[in-house]
Amino acid sequence: MKYLHTRLLALCLCITLFFSSCGIYTAESSQQDFISSAENPETIQEAPFSTGTPLSSSQMNIISSHNGIIASGMVGNKNGCYEVLYRPVGDGNILYTDYASKSRIYLSSRITGEHNNESDSSWLKSTVGGCYFSLTSEYLILFKLNTPAFADSETDMQRGYIAKYDLDGSNRQILTWLAPNETIADGCIASDSENLYYLNYFVQEDGNSSPLSLIQLNITSGEKNEICQLSQNARHFIVGTYQDKIVIKNILNPITITEDLSSEDIVNAFKQQVHEIVLFSTDGQQQSLCQWHQGTRSEMYLDNKMFFWDKEQPGLYQYDLGSGSTVCLYSGAIISENGDTYTNITLSSDAFDNHILLTAIPDSTDVGKATRFAFDLEKNTFQTLTLSRNEYNVNILQEGFDYFLVQAGVKEYSVPDLAPDGQEITTNMLLPDVSLMIKSDYWNNIPDYIAINDDVL
Repeated sequence: MKYLHTRLLALCLCITLFFSSCGIYTAESSQQDFISSAENPETIQEAPFSTGTPLSSSQMNIISSHNGIIASGMVGNKNGCYEVLYRPVGDGNILYTDYASKSRIYLSSRITGEHNNESDSSWLKSTVGGCYFSLTSEYLILFKLNTPAFADSETDMQRGYIAKYDLDGSNRQILTWLAPNETIADGCIASDSENLYYLNYFVQEDGNSSPLSLIQLNITSGEKNEICQLSQNARHFIVGTYQDKIVIKNILNPITITEDLSSEDIVNAFKQQVHEIVLFSTDGQQQSLCQWHQGTRSEMYLDNKMFFWDKEQPGLYQYDLGSGSTVCLYSGAIISENGDTYTNITLSSDAFDNHILLTAIPDSTDVGKATRFAFDLEKNTFQTLTLSRNEYNVNILQEGFDYFLVQAGVKEYSVPDLAPDGQEITTNMLLPDVSLMIKSDYWNNIPDYIAINDDVL
């Protein structure tokens, strides 16, 4: 039992490190790992991408959260944001928060009346399996996923699909139904304004999974094409874009847990994982840009660049995905106002208002509470973030022209609901406690929260 406990602790440590370094697209590395293949073909390497004629003139963009589709329960633009209200009986509604009027409403042309049937454009017959969003300049895209046991019962409540809406919630169109055993892989959703790009796979009857495929789905016609299949000897995530290309991160030498592995073997195997960044064209052509070892870098992607914190040579760096050049934006440990030093840094995948968000653990033996920082990409300066409310950190959810939508913990709401027999009831639910803030107030730690007029909750 003690041996099993030790192995479980090692496995938990590996899982924790993995999700802090790649599961949310915050991997880690040292600039020393970037060695020319001409010097040593066996080592980690980088190569600038060819500057020849692009295969397409369409700009590719990430249209989901940079944390991946599973983190895209809410998406927004400069005017407002969209989210799903889940109800206990399995249905739900799409909600919209309008920044100008500071109000939350059903995404419906119907101001009053029922919002729990097909006559209302905000109503979702089923939210079973989870509903997630991406957003283009013209359309709201809904990913309704299959349930894990979907293959046992093909019901509308369980069946997954991808649908598009006009931004006001009208003209709903299902672009494609998911196959019973089809899964949308975790990772971002990309778009060139005409098509969606995502990774999927299929669970076979024996429990094994097919190779991941890069899928192109036309937003107008719903035509679906497989661009290519990816290697089964690695894990793969869409993490960003570069011009008309998709940026995919591969996790090479992925750890496989077997019963005969000791805790030391598990940790050592985890350290052997290598992260690789590859550019994919829409015709399946690909080029490897760079690689680094697991556990030495935390990175995020923004504006055709990769920003990363190097833990072995502490500092914040900018890597150009086109030229392959690296620029140091900040060198050395971060020093807080109270004198604590920080080199153990994790970058948030989503940036706001041209700021990169970071979470830092003190270098001292007294770990204490993690500290949050923001790096201003215009001024190249750090700002400590100290806002808290109701004993929760105040975090940015979405960004408008003048405001941030922020969350500080959860709040209990009494939500109108329907019992299985159709009787009207009220259900108490814990939902995010959100409000608006002027952007400068957030960056300057001024706790001036602007209440949202809630016509739903």
